[in-house]
Amino acid sequence: MAHENKEKVGIIGVGRMGLAMLKHLVKHGHEVIACDLKPEQQEKARAAGAGIATTPVELGKAVNFIIIGVGYDQEINDAVLGRDGALETLKTGSIIAVSATAKPDTVIALDERTRQKGVDVLDAPICRGGWSADEGTLLALVGGKPDVVERGRRVYQAFCSDIVHLGDVGRAGRQDHE
Repeated sequence: MAHENKEKVGIIGVGRMGLAMLKHLVKHGHEVIACDLKPEQQEKARAAGAGIATTPVELGKAVNFIIIGVGYDQEINDAVLGRDGALETLKTGSIIAVSATAKPDTVIALDERTRQKGVDVLDAPICRGGWSADEGTLLALVGGKPDVVERGRRVYQAFCSDIVHLGDVGRAGRQDHE
């Protein structure tokens, strides 16, 4: 059962990494709802203690913090902005955390679009791979507004041993850090 001070978290994409993250979130008291196109991944998520949303738009109605764990730029945009995308139903004040393989410009453009609806983006690429995901020792290189980063930190600490704030959205993937 989720604690009152825990976010209700949605995860879009519960493959190798997303499923491991989901298990840690459940273990740490978060209520989790998963969304994945593959029925077998939905079943694994359900068995791990998550609820299931069949589409991102359905997920957006149910949560106010979404982790994007799909593959690449186009899948990210489809999950958030596409037909049945989560942004359509997310409430003002929600956060979309992008922990997928994305170009910095994609995440920056997504942040610009979501802010028009009062939704923030947490740029949150994760490092260290599957074993670390299983162990809960991932590294998150996050970018975003300080309050968004702090809220994200409370979620990501369930599966990350290290969280480093690099600045604004888009900074994690840039080579021009100082």
